[in-house]
Amino acid sequence: MALRAPVWAMARRDGNRGQGMDKRQAAPDGPDSAARAMALLEAGDRDGALALLHAALSARPACRDADVLHGMACVARAAGRPDLAIGLAGKAVALLPAAHFHITLGCALREQGHVEEARAALAVAVLREPRDARAHAALAGALGELGRWAEAEASLRAARALCPGDMAPLLADRGQPAGAEALYRQIVRLLPDDGAAWANHGAALFALNRHEDARVALEHAAALAPGVAETQNNLGLVLMALGHLPQARTALERARILAPGDARIAVNAATILDELAEGDAAEALYRAVLRDPILAREAEGARAQFNLGTLLLARGAYAEGWRHLEARSRLLPPMRGQGVAEWDGASLPRGRVLLYAEQGLGDAIQFLRYLPDCLRRASVVLDVPHSLHRLLQTMPDPDGQIATRCTVLPPGDPLPDDVVARCGLISLPHRLGMTDIPPFAPYLLPAPAPDLGERPRVGLCWAGNPSFRFDRRRSIPAHRLAPLADVPGLFFVSLQYGPAAAAPPFALERSAEGDMLDTARIVAGLDLVITVDTAIAHLAGAMGRPVWLLNRFGGDWRWSATFDRAEPPRWGDRGSRWYPSLEQFRQHQPDDPDTAWAAPIEAVHAALLRWRVGFATGPLADKSA
Repeated sequence: MALRAPVWAMARRDGNRGQGMDKRQAAPDGPDSAARAMALLEAGDRDGALALLHAALSARPACRDADVLHGMACVARAAGRPDLAIGLAGKAVALLPAAHFHITLGCALREQGHVEEARAALAVAVLREPRDARAHAALAGALGELGRWAEAEASLRAARALCPGDMAPLLADRGQPAGAEALYRQIVRLLPDDGAAWANHGAALFALNRHEDARVALEHAAALAPGVAETQNNLGLVLMALGHLPQARTALERARILAPGDARIAVNAATILDELAEGDAAEALYRAVLRDPILAREAEGARAQFNLGTLLLARGAYAEGWRHLEARSRLLPPMRGQGVAEWDGASLPRGRVLLYAEQGLGDAIQFLRYLPDCLRRASVVLDVPHSLHRLLQTMPDPDGQIATRCTVLPPGDPLPDDVVARCGLISLPHRLGMTDIPPFAPYLLPAPAPDLGERPRVGLCWAGNPSFRFDRRRSIPAHRLAPLADVPGLFFVSLQYGPAAAAPPFALERSAEGDMLDTARIVAGLDLVITVDTAIAHLAGAMGRPVWLLNRFGGDWRWSATFDRAEPPRWGDRGSRWYPSLEQFRQHQPDDPDTAWAAPIEAVHAALLRWRVGFATGPLADKSA
């Protein structure tokens, strides 16, 4: 689960963010509603902003309220829907051609890929209000993306002249990541001694997963302006992503000293403490954020609550941990069935529950083990990624519940009319009141692919999804696994997917590409799987196949010691109660990333030598559990 990602902040000199108003207050009409909604949106309370705007629209006809329409356009942009924002901002402009309406329209057009149209809208904004530095800065962004750098620089100079103290707040709208990075590179050239310019360039580089470059930019920003909390915060996040945990802690501690009331920074500081196995201190910070009734309702409160949930689960406080994990619904994008009531876990005499996957394939596979318990209480419409659909057909169904009480929703199909409740897969332990892991039996059972030889077959997966900003900590540079090729008599098969598959650590058989059933058939024919923390670990574990997990220090909550098996492992550090056939090879301290994987890989190499010797005496697939 990738939600325990800290909060990135654009660098600013103005310190703490303002707190949002209580969304239970009565919403006034028109411009006042829009102004209060914008304050909520700035504070991270998108739902509160939307509630105010909806209330205003119900009180006044939308055709007469340009400010409210513009506010809804801003909310749409914040929700990642520039297509909706374009229509709403366009209606606002038609009613009242204000410069800031044109800015929102131009930014939404740019985000949707209509860069020339965006330039035109932003040029109108500049003409209508030539003293608005935001209009000049936004226009510079569009011009830069069009490659019109001389004009972009002129617009930046105009914005700088209008706002000589600090341009950073004007440049928070970054548009497309690659174009934003190029623009910020130009800003740094224009303002080489401006710490905020360097800090925002670092933010754009981090958005492109150019972590080393981001670190250089942010360290330079911190040298130019050492007293800026947001720069230290962002530097801490980059260092965390790179695996430099002690240095990340130092930067985030500096940020907290500079801005002790900033909840974003407090949550980030708690996250690094949790990663460094300082759970008591992390818990204290999370609970301090949640004690503030306003912060608890905002995005920072949701992150604090979710992260607290993962910490409690890692400690074995399952009931409270599952309950706090529910806060993820406030952080994730909208899922299917938004207008349907949440299922409380009670038996349903009529109607069905929409049971949906929320995040990665690994999470979906892990929590499918709760499906039989769910079906004892309700019939289900299951909405999971299409790549899992054929694999689901291999689930054992001794009492016929899956066949009679579970329907898999085809891609693109509308929600059936008889769906009366909804529930995320990860919510099942909480909704079902299950405070411990149910007994394990393999629950994905594909027939194996044909065996291609007599040598032991070992599958290898060394990297996760590179689009996840903190993937560098769980993935292993392929060349570091090269020593495994020295173990004689083994046949290695690549289970790697994505860009990393193109650069294997040594010669591997490339497994067939396809959906998860095709991958599962390959896994079913292997004698052992060695993987980092990806969906492959969950797939092999759910199938009951022997799997060795190379796991980072301070890894995901589900691999924490509280979920270890009591029985001593055969090969690694500990087995897992999630998957009895899985053993971990853990990093035991927060080493420098250049050396952090050395000990676990050496341990895997030694275990493989012993495993290979033992293989001659009988099939080890039956011994690894």
